[in-house]
Amino acid sequence: MPARVAVVRPPVDVLHKFSKPVECLALGYLAASLRRAGHEAVMIDGMLYDWSVERTAREILAADPDIVGFTVVLNHFPPQVEQIARLLREAGFGGPVLVGGHSVSFFPERILQAAPVVDAVVCGEGEIPIREIAAAVESGSDWSRVPGVVARVDGGVRRNGVRRLLDMDLLGNPARDLTLEVIDNDGLAAMSSSRGCYARCNFCSIPRFYGLERAGKGLASGDWLGRPAESMAAEVLDLHARFGLLELLIVDDEFFGGSDAGFARAVEFGDRLAAAGAPVGLALSFRAENADPHVLARLKAGGLQHCFIGLESGIDEDLKLYGKGISATQNREAVRIVKDLGLTFQPGFMMFHYDSTVEQLRRNIDFLKSIDECKPVTVNSSVDPHFGAPITRVMRKEGVVEDHGTRMSMRYKDPRVRIVKAVAEDVAGHFQEFMNTIAAVQSAVTYEWRRRVPGRDPEVSRAIDRFEATVNEKFVAVVEEALDTVTRDPTAHAEDVIGQARDRLRAVRADLELSRSLLLLYLQQREGRVHYWTQRELMDARVPVADAS
Repeated sequence: MPARVAVVRPPVDVLHKFSKPVECLALGYLAASLRRAGHEAVMIDGMLYDWSVERTAREILAADPDIVGFTVVLNHFPPQVEQIARLLREAGFGGPVLVGGHSVSFFPERILQAAPVVDAVVCGEGEIPIREIAAAVESGSDWSRVPGVVARVDGGVRRNGVRRLLDMDLLGNPARDLTLEVIDNDGLAAMSSSRGCYARCNFCSIPRFYGLERAGKGLASGDWLGRPAESMAAEVLDLHARFGLLELLIVDDEFFGGSDAGFARAVEFGDRLAAAGAPVGLALSFRAENADPHVLARLKAGGLQHCFIGLESGIDEDLKLYGKGISATQNREAVRIVKDLGLTFQPGFMMFHYDSTVEQLRRNIDFLKSIDECKPVTVNSSVDPHFGAPITRVMRKEGVVEDHGTRMSMRYKDPRVRIVKAVAEDVAGHFQEFMNTIAAVQSAVTYEWRRRVPGRDPEVSRAIDRFEATVNEKFVAVVEEALDTVTRDPTAHAEDVIGQARDRLRAVRADLELSRSLLLLYLQQREGRVHYWTQRELMDARVPVADAS
């Protein structure tokens, strides 16, 4: 009998209301690999539906699997996995319970020690190991010897070598069992066109994940691996034909691959979609040095609407610390190119690091203002210690890492920086409510990627934009005031600075709550209602993608 496998994304704590569910391609690729090998696969996404631990366990048991595999999409091991696995065991499930994913591949022994109900961690790409595990279970042989598996065996732990996937096209397309559900839950359908990254930023573990097969070489880095443009375009058009979707997130860590061949692939991809009428709006991520205006223009003609660029900092010292290999000038130029093309933009940023100075914080704020991206969430950003990231080793040597077993946190050396970070966290928390309002009235796909509301008057759009700019300015000003205080008085007490910031926040909130009420009243008068347009509504209204971008 073929093995029956439940592949599961567990529910996790969502940071804020606007953390939309993104389609879990890990489940789709695992399920597709299993099915091509003749096994059965059931995709269960507790995060998509925001299920409870108990509901997720019931759904898994109802699938009657032989094997349960959890995919972890966070940079730590979420407690929900162990909680669900424990409920499965209590209900009598006796098959293998596996955990896989990017981050957990770097600390499998810790997970097995912390979660006795987990039998093994699958390290590296999981599509080949999962079907080999299923084949072993089907035949009654020892599944724990499959390459990539780190298993609890005879009271100890056995680690098997990892293999790297060498050709993405061998995977085929992922199973799309849940794509319609993602759309109907106003989530974001996703596609992968490459894996890995050619860069070697030391705060990032992505290249090292694709180098796990290089045993004995520490944090070795893997190569960027891309699909041909023809198959990429075919998948986009197939998704549009099957589901009618108007928005698609390309989840690549680095879309262009850092080579002429990567740029040529991108141009061909854009041209193929443009020839098909550019039916789908696209979002993708890339490094600043790859912001080529001519290539991006060709992609825009094919449907590109939104760009994420990992700037990380606006000062060269930080960029050197992060191993970015680029300058603040290059970052600024990349943002200019994207915005001049009329594309929406989201910066990856790390305002704070363990060795930040107050002077560096001020320069980063000035940089964010210069590119019109000085927002509470960005100002609150930081570099965190991740398993598998080289900078974490540096942080350990500096004594700033707090190790909690299956997760880590960081301390800041300068007490004044700690104060400003505490204020920035308070500000971001208070901003959340207004962020959700802005996202709602802008009919945002993600917070920065906004839909064009059908029939909206430009004057109304300007009023919303003015409110958004005012919200950002007033909240960030609270952080700036705290920064000014600790700069003038290095001996300022944390309680006093934070207390003053909270008093200021109360006044800012009261002022903005009145402005928000007036804006919503204005929208109701001008548009008859305050309405958030979902992708499903745009699809049902048959609004052309050019009007929904």
